[in-house]
Amino acid sequence: MKKFIYHLIVAILITVFSVGCTTDLLKPTENDGTPPGSISDVQIENLSGSVILRYTLPDDPDVFYAKAVYTTERNVVREAKASYYTNEMTLTGFGKNKPYEVQLYAVDRGENVSKPITVTVNPEKAPYQNVSESLNIGPDFGGIFVDFENPTEDNLAIVVLANDSLGNFIPYNTYYTQKIEGRFSTRGFESVETNFGVYIRDRWGNISDTTTVRLTPYFETEIDKNQITPLTLPNDAILGYGGNIPALFNDDITEGGGFYSSGDQARMPQWFSFDLGEKVKLSRLTWWMRSDGTRWLYSLHNPRNIEIWGSNDPAPDGSWESWDLIIEYEQIKPSGLPNGQLSNDDLAAAEAGETIVFPLDTKGYRYIRFKTLRNWSNGTYVNFNEISLWGQPID
Repeated sequence: MKKFIYHLIVAILITVFSVGCTTDLLKPTENDGTPPGSISDVQIENLSGSVILRYTLPDDPDVFYAKAVYTTERNVVREAKASYYTNEMTLTGFGKNKPYEVQLYAVDRGENVSKPITVTVNPEKAPYQNVSESLNIGPDFGGIFVDFENPTEDNLAIVVLANDSLGNFIPYNTYYTQKIEGRFSTRGFESVETNFGVYIRDRWGNISDTTTVRLTPYFETEIDKNQITPLTLPNDAILGYGGNIPALFNDDITEGGGFYSSGDQARMPQWFSFDLGEKVKLSRLTWWMRSDGTRWLYSLHNPRNIEIWGSNDPAPDGSWESWDLIIEYEQIKPSGLPNGQLSNDDLAAAEAGETIVFPLDTKGYRYIRFKTLRNWSNGTYVNFNEISLWGQPID
């Protein structure tokens, strides 16, 4: 018993001693009230919208970090810090290609701050300005298209302006992107001469000059789904599991309104055909995935790689000689996350539907084939919920 008590007392003493030592080590160094020496030997590397500073910290064992303070557009004061483990820091958020003053400080563990050293930096033209200069704006069906180049893949917002009912020039659409290049469309306008503006905003709130254009959007209208009917041809995919083509054209993007599904005999590639009821110069097509809540989005049997074909006189045997390839398309998951993982961007894109924009020189067709080359599971079935189409009916 005495031996047990002895060992217990020793263990307690060791624990108390260890905790005490650890606590002492974790305590901040006592503030001696003496600031460290100043930073020296500053070298400047000017980049696009940013700057890298390299420097020498003072020879003071108490130095904890370096701090830079600078003012950017709209008198926004920014601060950057770098620990004593490194001798460089990056300053971001510069909106213009012009000189800026930067104050550099060394700070010790007691938060005593050195005398500042002032340097002048001159960042190169910011990415949002380069993107603004790359813009190409033109008329599109129901609106305008905007082409852009973003070689640094910065996180940017491209804002489209238009007049509201009171004549105010206001933001009408905001397109967020980190793509190296791209095109997007803004729609919802009549086919009349209209003023548009486009500007770029970066993540620090810097805003480019507005590029203004006066354009006439091409006329488009949504194709009446009541006039769309199945076109059953011998080599079209066999249907199954309660799926049918009319369910794709009932204005219900949920499973509750029915869905299209191929059957067990179908193989890739596979296709189905339908009659628009009139000849149409198509401008765009949107389809909505089958979801089962959310677990089938960008997964399972939803189409991934597709082709859209058109014909005005389809051969009765279903052969392809009478069909023209209009466009090839691959659905891209916005987040790029693995199967089963969905971001808010993925969910928003799924709700909006996957939109194919057809080339402006697309001819008019009455009959359409939706051909799936690959689904999201690399399997043999295809199913999804709804299709909508827009374009110019041709008499």
